[in-house]
Amino acid sequence: MSSRLETDVNVQDATGPGPSDGDLVRATLAGRREAFDELIERFQRRATAVAWRLLGNLHDALEVCQEAFVRAYRNLDTLEDADRFGPWLLRIVTNLSLNLRRSRRPRVSLDDCILPAMGDSHSEQLSTSPASEAQPGTRLGAEELEERIQAALGELTPQQRTALVLFSIEQRPQKEGAEIMECSVEAVKWHVFQARKRMKALLADYL
Repeated sequence: MSSRLETDVNVQDATGPGPSDGDLVRATLAGRREAFDELIERFQRRATAVAWRLLGNLHDALEVCQEAFVRAYRNLDTLEDADRFGPWLLRIVTNLSLNLRRSRRPRVSLDDCILPAMGDSHSEQLSTSPASEAQPGTRLGAEELEERIQAALGELTPQQRTALVLFSIEQRPQKEGAEIMECSVEAVKWHVFQARKRMKALLADYL
Protein backbone atom coordinates (compact mmCIF):
# COMPACT_ATOMS: atom_id res chain seq x y z
CA MET A 1 0.00 0.00 0.00
CA SER A 2 1.36 3.42 -0.90
CA SER A 3 2.14 6.13 1.66
CA ARG A 4 -0.51 8.23 -0.04
CA LEU A 5 -3.17 5.68 0.76
CA GLU A 6 -1.90 5.30 4.31
CA THR A 7 -2.35 9.02 4.83
CA ASP A 8 -5.83 8.96 3.32
CA VAL A 9 -7.08 6.20 5.62
CA ASN A 10 -5.24 7.46 8.71
CA VAL A 11 -2.84 4.61 9.27
CA GLN A 12 -0.74 5.66 12.25
CA ASP A 13 2.39 3.60 11.63
CA ALA A 14 3.63 0.50 9.87
CA THR A 15 3.30 -1.67 12.96
CA GLY A 16 -0.11 -0.42 14.06
CA PRO A 17 -3.48 -1.74 12.96
CA GLY A 18 -4.21 -1.35 9.27
CA PRO A 19 -7.10 0.62 7.84
CA SER A 20 -10.58 -0.76 8.44
CA ASP A 21 -12.74 -2.06 5.61
CA GLY A 22 -14.78 1.10 5.91
CA ASP A 23 -11.66 3.25 5.59
CA LEU A 24 -10.71 1.43 2.40
CA VAL A 25 -14.22 1.75 0.98
CA ARG A 26 -14.24 5.47 1.64
CA ALA A 27 -10.75 5.86 0.17
CA THR A 28 -11.88 4.00 -2.97
CA LEU A 29 -14.90 6.26 -3.33
CA ALA A 30 -12.54 9.22 -2.98
CA GLY A 31 -10.69 8.03 -6.06
CA ARG A 32 -7.94 5.86 -4.54
CA ARG A 33 -8.05 2.72 -6.68
CA GLU A 34 -5.23 1.13 -4.68
CA ALA A 35 -7.57 1.03 -1.67
CA PHE A 36 -9.87 -1.36 -3.55
CA ASP A 37 -6.85 -3.49 -4.43
CA GLU A 38 -6.33 -3.87 -0.68
CA LEU A 39 -9.94 -4.97 -0.26
CA ILE A 40 -9.41 -7.58 -2.96
CA GLU A 41 -6.35 -8.89 -1.13
CA ARG A 42 -8.29 -9.09 2.12
CA PHE A 43 -11.34 -10.91 0.79
CA GLN A 44 -10.19 -12.87 -2.25
CA ARG A 45 -9.37 -16.04 -0.33
CA ARG A 46 -12.62 -16.05 1.64
CA ALA A 47 -14.74 -15.18 -1.40
CA THR A 48 -13.11 -17.94 -3.42
CA ALA A 49 -13.73 -20.44 -0.61
CA VAL A 50 -17.44 -19.56 -0.51
CA ALA A 51 -17.80 -19.80 -4.29
CA TRP A 52 -15.88 -23.08 -4.38
CA ARG A 53 -18.15 -24.61 -1.72
CA LEU A 54 -21.19 -23.65 -3.77
CA LEU A 55 -19.81 -24.60 -7.18
CA GLY A 56 -17.38 -27.44 -6.46
CA ASN A 57 -15.08 -26.18 -9.19
CA LEU A 58 -12.09 -23.89 -8.64
CA HIS A 59 -12.12 -22.43 -12.16
CA ASP A 60 -15.78 -21.46 -11.85
CA ALA A 61 -15.19 -20.12 -8.35
CA LEU A 62 -12.40 -17.84 -9.57
CA GLU A 63 -14.53 -16.59 -12.45
CA VAL A 64 -17.42 -15.83 -10.09
CA CYS A 65 -15.14 -14.00 -7.66
CA GLN A 66 -13.68 -11.88 -10.44
CA GLU A 67 -17.19 -10.88 -11.52
CA ALA A 68 -18.19 -10.24 -7.90
CA PHE A 69 -15.31 -7.83 -7.35
CA VAL A 70 -16.09 -6.02 -10.59
CA ARG A 71 -19.72 -5.60 -9.54
CA ALA A 72 -18.72 -4.53 -6.05
CA TYR A 73 -16.39 -1.87 -7.45
CA ARG A 74 -19.00 -0.54 -9.86
CA ASN A 75 -21.71 -0.43 -7.18
CA LEU A 76 -19.61 0.58 -4.21
CA ASP A 77 -21.48 3.85 -3.82
CA THR A 78 -24.69 1.90 -3.11
CA LEU A 79 -23.21 0.26 0.00
CA GLU A 80 -25.00 1.91 2.93
CA ASP A 81 -22.56 0.82 5.65
CA ALA A 82 -18.94 0.97 4.49
CA ASP A 83 -17.84 -1.22 7.40
CA ARG A 84 -20.09 -4.05 6.12
CA PHE A 85 -18.18 -4.49 2.87
CA GLY A 86 -17.30 -8.13 3.67
CA PRO A 87 -20.85 -9.49 4.13
CA TRP A 88 -22.04 -7.39 1.17
CA LEU A 89 -19.35 -8.83 -1.09
CA LEU A 90 -20.07 -12.40 0.01
CA ARG A 91 -23.75 -11.94 -0.74
CA ILE A 92 -22.77 -10.93 -4.28
CA VAL A 93 -20.52 -14.01 -4.52
CA THR A 94 -23.29 -16.25 -3.20
CA ASN A 95 -25.92 -14.93 -5.60
CA LEU A 96 -23.61 -15.22 -8.61
CA SER A 97 -22.62 -18.76 -7.60
CA LEU A 98 -26.21 -19.90 -7.14
CA ASN A 99 -27.27 -18.33 -10.42
CA LEU A 100 -24.48 -20.20 -12.19
CA ARG A 101 -25.44 -23.49 -10.58
CA ARG A 102 -29.08 -23.07 -11.45
CA SER A 103 -28.19 -22.28 -15.07
CA ARG A 104 -26.20 -25.51 -15.27
CA ARG A 105 -28.59 -27.62 -13.19
CA PRO A 106 -32.06 -26.49 -14.28
CA ARG A 107 -33.88 -29.41 -12.68
CA VAL A 108 -35.48 -28.37 -9.41
CA SER A 109 -38.12 -30.65 -7.90
CA LEU A 110 -41.20 -29.77 -5.91
CA ASP A 111 -39.87 -31.99 -3.15
CA ASP A 112 -36.73 -29.87 -2.87
CA CYS A 113 -38.75 -26.69 -2.56
CA ILE A 114 -41.57 -27.65 -0.20
CA LEU A 115 -40.74 -30.78 1.78
CA PRO A 116 -39.01 -30.60 5.18
CA ALA A 117 -36.94 -33.72 4.58
CA MET A 118 -36.76 -36.87 2.50
CA GLY A 119 -39.13 -39.47 3.83
CA ASP A 120 -41.68 -36.97 5.13
CA SER A 121 -45.20 -38.35 5.02
CA HIS A 122 -46.20 -35.59 2.62
CA SER A 123 -43.81 -37.07 0.07
CA GLU A 124 -46.09 -40.07 -0.38
CA GLN A 125 -49.15 -37.83 -0.45
CA LEU A 126 -47.60 -35.73 -3.19
CA SER A 127 -46.90 -38.73 -5.40
CA THR A 128 -50.50 -39.97 -5.13
CA SER A 129 -52.32 -36.65 -4.83
CA PRO A 130 -55.35 -35.84 -7.04
CA ALA A 131 -53.25 -33.27 -8.86
CA SER A 132 -50.83 -35.94 -9.97
CA GLU A 133 -53.28 -38.72 -10.82
CA ALA A 134 -56.99 -37.90 -10.72
CA GLN A 135 -56.71 -34.50 -12.36
CA PRO A 136 -54.48 -34.91 -15.41
CA GLY A 137 -55.52 -31.45 -16.62
CA THR A 138 -53.36 -29.91 -13.90
CA ARG A 139 -50.28 -31.90 -14.77
CA LEU A 140 -47.48 -30.02 -16.46
CA GLY A 141 -44.58 -31.06 -18.58
CA ALA A 142 -41.21 -31.07 -16.87
CA GLU A 143 -40.04 -27.94 -18.65
CA GLU A 144 -43.18 -25.95 -17.86
CA LEU A 145 -43.20 -27.11 -14.25
CA GLU A 146 -39.57 -26.04 -13.92
CA GLU A 147 -40.53 -22.59 -15.21
CA ARG A 148 -43.32 -22.34 -12.63
CA ILE A 149 -40.97 -23.38 -9.83
CA GLN A 150 -38.34 -20.86 -10.89
CA ALA A 151 -41.00 -18.15 -11.10
CA ALA A 152 -42.16 -19.05 -7.58
CA LEU A 153 -38.57 -18.92 -6.32
CA GLY A 154 -38.40 -15.42 -7.72
CA GLU A 155 -41.31 -14.39 -5.49
CA LEU A 156 -39.38 -15.19 -2.32
CA THR A 157 -37.37 -12.64 -0.40
CA PRO A 158 -33.60 -12.79 -1.09
CA GLN A 159 -33.03 -14.35 2.35
CA GLN A 160 -35.72 -16.99 1.85
CA ARG A 161 -34.53 -17.86 -1.65
CA THR A 162 -30.88 -18.13 -0.65
CA ALA A 163 -31.64 -20.25 2.42
CA LEU A 164 -33.92 -22.58 0.46
CA VAL A 165 -31.45 -23.04 -2.39
CA LEU A 166 -28.50 -23.57 -0.07
CA PHE A 167 -30.17 -25.96 2.37
CA SER A 168 -32.83 -27.81 0.36
CA ILE A 169 -31.74 -27.67 -3.26
CA GLU A 170 -27.96 -27.53 -2.90
CA GLN A 171 -28.16 -29.62 0.32
CA ARG A 172 -25.59 -27.53 2.16
CA PRO A 173 -25.35 -27.88 5.96
CA GLN A 174 -27.26 -25.25 7.89
CA LYS A 175 -24.06 -24.12 9.59
CA GLU A 176 -22.45 -23.45 6.24
CA GLY A 177 -25.57 -21.65 5.05
CA ALA A 178 -25.45 -19.47 8.14
CA GLU A 179 -21.82 -18.60 7.42
CA ILE A 180 -22.54 -17.67 3.82
CA MET A 181 -25.65 -15.67 4.71
CA GLU A 182 -23.93 -14.01 7.68
CA CYS A 183 -26.68 -14.99 10.11
CA SER A 184 -27.43 -17.57 12.79
CA VAL A 185 -28.38 -21.20 12.14
CA GLU A 186 -31.79 -20.48 13.67
CA ALA A 187 -32.27 -17.65 11.17
CA VAL A 188 -31.45 -20.03 8.31
CA LYS A 189 -34.02 -22.52 9.62
CA TRP A 190 -36.63 -19.77 9.86
CA HIS A 191 -35.95 -18.54 6.32
CA VAL A 192 -36.20 -22.11 4.99
CA PHE A 193 -39.48 -22.65 6.86
CA GLN A 194 -40.97 -19.42 5.52
CA ALA A 195 -39.70 -20.18 2.01
CA ARG A 196 -41.35 -23.62 1.95
CA LYS A 197 -44.57 -22.15 3.29
CA ARG A 198 -44.55 -19.52 0.56
CA MET A 199 -43.68 -22.04 -2.16
CA LYS A 200 -46.58 -24.27 -1.10
CA ALA A 201 -48.94 -21.33 -1.46
CA LEU A 202 -47.55 -20.27 -4.82
CA LEU A 203 -47.59 -23.83 -6.23
CA ALA A 204 -50.84 -24.95 -4.59
CA ASP A 205 -52.50 -25.59 -7.97
CA TYR A 206 -49.82 -28.17 -8.85
CA LEU A 207 -49.71 -30.13 -5.57
